[in-house]
Amino acid sequence: MPDFAPALAEAQAVLAAALAEAGRREQQVAAVVVDRGGHVVAAARMDGVGHLVLEIARRRAAAAMHLGEPTRDPALRLARDPAEAAQLAGLGEILVQPGGFPWRDAGAVVGALGIAGAGAEDDHAIGDVAIGML
Repeated sequence: MPDFAPALAEAQAVLAAALAEAGRREQQVAAVVVDRGGHVVAAARMDGVGHLVLEIARRRAAAAMHLGEPTRDPALRLARDPAEAAQLAGLGEILVQPGGFPWRDAGAVVGALGIAGAGAEDDHAIGDVAIGML
């Protein structure tokens, strides 16, 4: 049976993996883990990363949570579909850009990870490494 939300210890381990991968790439990022409701379980930002970048990471995580898939593919899809993009933009709390990853437990989405600050492709790559540790 899946957990209701990512456990704090697991969330912190995933954040540590994300920050380590960002450091390996000589990037500075913010990383956020949210639960099924899009509420923060754990968050971290590297030295020099602004608070707005942390909010971007949270919204990317919320988008991945609600979409149930990494946000890179929907972001590419939305670039070709302005009507769907406008609908999602109206929700306000989600940001469909590369860097969001659903967190699964026993196949069910129970939360998500969001990464921001290094640019779309690096954010996606950093998050992919971090969420891959689960």
